[in-house]
Amino acid sequence: MAKRAPDSISIQLPNGRSLDAKNETPGPVEEGELELVEALQPRRFDACPICGSPEATEEEHVPPESIGGKGMTWTCKPCNNSFGSRVEADLLDWYEGALTTWFASETVRGKRRTGRMLVRWTENGEYVLLPVGKSDEIYAEILAAGNVEMEFDTPEHKRWSIALLKCVYLALCIKFGVIQGPWADQVRADLLAARDARRRVDVPPSEIAQRLYVLRAFGPEPITSSPVVTSIIHGPDGPIEGVLLAGRLFVSWSPVDDDQAATPDEIGRRVMAMRVGEPMSSVVTAVTPEPRRSVG
Repeated sequence: MAKRAPDSISIQLPNGRSLDAKNETPGPVEEGELELVEALQPRRFDACPICGSPEATEEEHVPPESIGGKGMTWTCKPCNNSFGSRVEADLLDWYEGALTTWFASETVRGKRRTGRMLVRWTENGEYVLLPVGKSDEIYAEILAAGNVEMEFDTPEHKRWSIALLKCVYLALCIKFGVIQGPWADQVRADLLAARDARRRVDVPPSEIAQRLYVLRAFGPEPITSSPVVTSIIHGPDGPIEGVLLAGRLFVSWSPVDDDQAATPDEIGRRVMAMRVGEPMSSVVTAVTPEPRRSVG
């Protein structure tokens, strides 16, 4: 099972203040009543449900295992492997609230990439940056300069929405069999265009994917342990049918009106100038979920 990034963290500062930060951007929260309909069971097809290849030999996690999915069907090797680096990495970054960052200062030559950085927000709109993995000692020198430039990439909506479209399409196939018709043909064409792109930046946008209705549930525990559950959201604009993924992500079966679709706050690369003060020794008092401890 993939290691889960912390949803929230509490830090005790030297001045006695407690800083509580969560993976939830401050602002209005969209709410709706969620009706769980049916937990889907794994289903195997004679051919890959995405491209039709008879070599459907690879177990396919729905949603991706990195966000809590389980093996739900089987696809061919290209359809199973190619989406990971092209679109599912952006889905994981969006889901975990992560950025790819570079830091620069006058004291160090050139920009230094830090890799993934988790962003956690306080109720007052402040944010905490949590590096993932080990940090190079050079970053301490960069930050000590005081005036620092941070460059960062946000997860690309055109890519993570295609990753969700793949999940929705496979869920429909698991529920009803490999679906047919103009909508299904267009979905398969969009998925194959993403699969066959030479690089991540070459992945073309999908109008269907970008107009999906997406809701993310926050909380210490998932709504259900089943990885794929057909569901209905009852909101102010009426019911929307879709699927609940990993107990946390509701995605509509089909596109919705533009004002209901998932719209990211920012797209692409940004540059931010920061003034960094003196380092402080703080204490992490709580992390949710708690890190798993290995047993010897």
